[in-house]
Amino acid sequence: MPRRRPIVQIIVIAASLIATTIVVSVSGGTESFAINFFYLIIVYAGYALGEVGGIIVSLLAAFCCGPYLAPEDKLNDQPLLVLEETLLRTTFFWLAGVVSARVASELRRSSAEFQTLYEVARTITSSLRLNQVLQTIAESATQVMSGRACAIRLLSPDGERLELAAECGLSEEYRSKGDVTLTDSDLDRRVLAGAVVSILDVTTDPRFQYREEAKAEGLSSVLSAPLRSKDRAIGVIRIYSQRRRAFLAREEALLSAFASQAAVAIENAELYEDLHRSYFETVRALTRAIEARDPATYGHSERVMQLSLKLARKLRLSQEECENIEFGAILHDIGKIGLDERALATDFPSEPDEELWYRMHPMIGKTILAAATFLEPAIPIVLYHHERWDGQGFPEGLAREATPLYARLVAVTNEYDHLVSPLGDHAAALSAEQALHEITSGAGTKFDPKIVAAFRSLF
Repeated sequence: MPRRRPIVQIIVIAASLIATTIVVSVSGGTESFAINFFYLIIVYAGYALGEVGGIIVSLLAAFCCGPYLAPEDKLNDQPLLVLEETLLRTTFFWLAGVVSARVASELRRSSAEFQTLYEVARTITSSLRLNQVLQTIAESATQVMSGRACAIRLLSPDGERLELAAECGLSEEYRSKGDVTLTDSDLDRRVLAGAVVSILDVTTDPRFQYREEAKAEGLSSVLSAPLRSKDRAIGVIRIYSQRRRAFLAREEALLSAFASQAAVAIENAELYEDLHRSYFETVRALTRAIEARDPATYGHSERVMQLSLKLARKLRLSQEECENIEFGAILHDIGKIGLDERALATDFPSEPDEELWYRMHPMIGKTILAAATFLEPAIPIVLYHHERWDGQGFPEGLAREATPLYARLVAVTNEYDHLVSPLGDHAAALSAEQALHEITSGAGTKFDPKIVAAFRSLF
């Protein structure tokens, strides 16, 4: 359908030209008021077909109402006047085509900019992942501003460097050139002071720190705007151009709008991190309170959590998945709050009643966490971390991929910590090498072989 639309528009314009020409010829020629309808056709052509299309249609319109449509007596008596009127009318038609096309182009550009800013704002409100939002802003700014690349740099904690947070269009060689140091970059000192700075040629301008690297990258002009949050400078956003260009005032305003959205995203991310940290410290305190009932268990959940995060990153899980594993791993034994001290202080209950209660602790943990909606992603770990790859685990006897990935992962790290730090006095701690051998032996029976392979690679 999109391919047919220009054809339909061309047919409509051609038919309108023919119809208007006929009306003009039968209603008085160039003296007829109907000749003004050509302007409507030209304006529509400029809007629908762009500047080239508008100019072509304007010239066709001038041809359609040429001197042969002038009154015969006027054509015979005043041919020069008819020619002058024809040239003047052609000029007006041409101007109408150019102006309408450029107005339409400006409207489309403004519409695209507003649409992009809207999409970025929606991304900010729908995602609290700072890396994702900043990457979206960098890509959108590059596209809308017709740039070669875009980079967003955030001020380091010591306030001496600008560290790359997101980019679009830059090569690995250019990205690896290093951080921007404020002592060597007069450009960024000015930008952080609040100015929007345009550089026509960064390969020769001494204000730009990495001139040789920019030349090798094929960069020329750069526009930089500050990122500000709560009246303080927090970073810089840059648009790079491959050709020399003087950035317009509207482009400076547009980049400043992207900078404002990046600042909002950073503020939201900081609030989210504060909230996440508060929740996590509350959960950690609860876990420590439970483990404090028996000194032998103290620190177990913390160690499992740390090891699980390392394994999750080794498996290239996303930041969100790592956060879910972080909560689930530290809470995986929350259900042991319902066990008495005898069952709590052992990995292998010997009495039937102890074993019954021990096998219930995943379900007890699920019940405890069910009321906390923000902990919902952690529940599969709490409920299924004692399931086995061969289906011989508990509480539901799930096998293979039927057990959620998070739980299969924590099953490995939980077992490893039990082997190197056993509960009670019934077993001696194994060395890391021995424990790793035990874990490897359980691949394909107790544990997911792929997760075990990734776990081995950690050592």
